[in-house]
Amino acid sequence: MGTFRFFLAFLVAISHLWENMLQGPAAYAVWGFFVLSGFLMTLVLRNKYGITREGVKNYLFNRWLRIYPSYVVGCLFGAAVLFAMKGQDTQVLNPAFYFPERLVDYVGNIIMSPFHLSGYFVPVAGALFTEVWAYMLMPFAAKAREAAWLGLFLSIFANCNYGFETATFAERYSLFAPAIIGFFVGSLCQHYMESLRKIAMPKLSLLVWCLHACIWCIDQLYPWTIGLYVSLLCSAWVVVSLFPIKTGKTDKLLGDMSYLVYLLHTTVGMCLYWHFGSRSLTFFLSAFVLTLFLSYMLVVYYEWPLQHRFKRTYKSAQT
Repeated sequence: MGTFRFFLAFLVAISHLWENMLQGPAAYAVWGFFVLSGFLMTLVLRNKYGITREGVKNYLFNRWLRIYPSYVVGCLFGAAVLFAMKGQDTQVLNPAFYFPERLVDYVGNIIMSPFHLSGYFVPVAGALFTEVWAYMLMPFAAKAREAAWLGLFLSIFANCNYGFETATFAERYSLFAPAIIGFFVGSLCQHYMESLRKIAMPKLSLLVWCLHACIWCIDQLYPWTIGLYVSLLCSAWVVVSLFPIKTGKTDKLLGDMSYLVYLLHTTVGMCLYWHFGSRSLTFFLSAFVLTLFLSYMLVVYYEWPLQHRFKRTYKSAQT
């Protein structure tokens, strides 16, 4: 699972940093993160924390500990880069990367508001904020499959309300109500895992995921219409297929680094863009290698020590 998360973060990074990258896979990757999160959060709530007041409280605290401290680092880094590049175009890699325009937007950055903000210190934070607030819904989805189905139907309704034309892609992809569809797809995969095991095919599901991402080459409107929703099914198949596979330390490291790669790649890229002047392959490789180095250092010397010191333990829900 960790390697798959890293692969999804890689797709997001390369889409922002290399101008010749296929269009569509980055959007599929973000919603793939949502499917994976819905699956894993339902799993840990049902089998580890337990859906009790104490269990949910520990779950939420550990989610905050996993997300927020590194997000603060990303914000400080982003603010420093924006200040240093004041007067220059900081939106060349991501149109959301600029100083917030209003006080409410500064507050929204701090509290990770799921509503659209004018300016982000971490330019990819919009999807992250959706994920953070979706965590609040996962105890309900984990407790009963009926709640997960209800959430899925409500999110489908929200998507239908916008329509599926290319012009509405940005709203469907990024706004909270339509975007959380992936969490409920993932949650339902966990609820029906015993039945779904029979279709687990790790290599084939990953191949189909990648081939589906390449449809853009023959239909450049596909990702922004039906493609985004087909990607949910592809991601769900991959998650169901990979779940039983035992992994080691490298997989965990890559999985933990994926969050930092996602957070930092655009900001790191802006530090180098002035030198390269374009989103060339050389620029991407330079920015991505530097992002990997910073992500590794932060995971090993910042995230893991915090987790070790403050993470709340839990009693297995099955004991």
